[in-house]
Amino acid sequence: MLANICIVVILCYVRIANGDIGEPKFYSKFDYDEKMLMKLLKIEDKVQKFEEFINELKANHEKEKVERGKLFDSEIETFRERTAEEVKKQQNFTEEVLGILDDAKTKLDDALEEKKSAQKGDIVAFTVTSPSNGAATNSLAFTTVVTNEGNSYDTSTGRFTCSINGLYYFSLHIIKKRSSSVDASGCYINLNGSSKVRAYIDPQDGSSGADAGSYGVSNSVYLKLKAGDVITIENCGGGAADAVESWSSFSGYLDRPQI
Repeated sequence: MLANICIVVILCYVRIANGDIGEPKFYSKFDYDEKMLMKLLKIEDKVQKFEEFINELKANHEKEKVERGKLFDSEIETFRERTAEEVKKQQNFTEEVLGILDDAKTKLDDALEEKKSAQKGDIVAFTVTSPSNGAATNSLAFTTVVTNEGNSYDTSTGRFTCSINGLYYFSLHIIKKRSSSVDASGCYINLNGSSKVRAYIDPQDGSSGADAGSYGVSNSVYLKLKAGDVITIENCGGGAADAVESWSSFSGYLDRPQI
């Protein structure tokens, strides 16, 4: 259709250029045929060039279309690769976070189980009375057991041996012997041979015979112990057991286990 329109336009242009439109001219049949043949040849040549131009436009258009398609496909592939990479990174990050959370949960569960075990099966608490001379000079061993949960206090040696790491509370209550020959009374709570606190009493002397009465004194301490640590009552004045009444007492308990 486009080619036919072009032919008509070209014919009109040729006629105007050659003066075909205007006054009539007379030619011989030979001249007329020759001129028409030349015109047709020119028209055919122009049509052929126009078709070549059209075909060139089509080819360029197809080439551009192919190039745009390749560019689009390349961009789509790049986008897919980037998307896949981002998804993989996100998956790796999620797996890493979940792994950390799983490890933390496992450690927390283990700690809770250990704590529950310590709380259920490892109760430590004691109260003992009736002090007597212990294994060392001026030391006290309490021989009468009121409570000894965990069996950590040894009445024969007067030694409390720690079996569970944690924070412990100890209390020593000393009652001076009712005797005018006992002037003062007191002892230290020792950790592994090192004194921590002292309970001591020295009633006022005088004509009223104050030393002959019974006087009590107490002291207490929190100590952080490890398994194997030893608590003893040491460096007692007044002849150790001879200076205190039998109802003097020593107590202790595990306040908080250490996980």
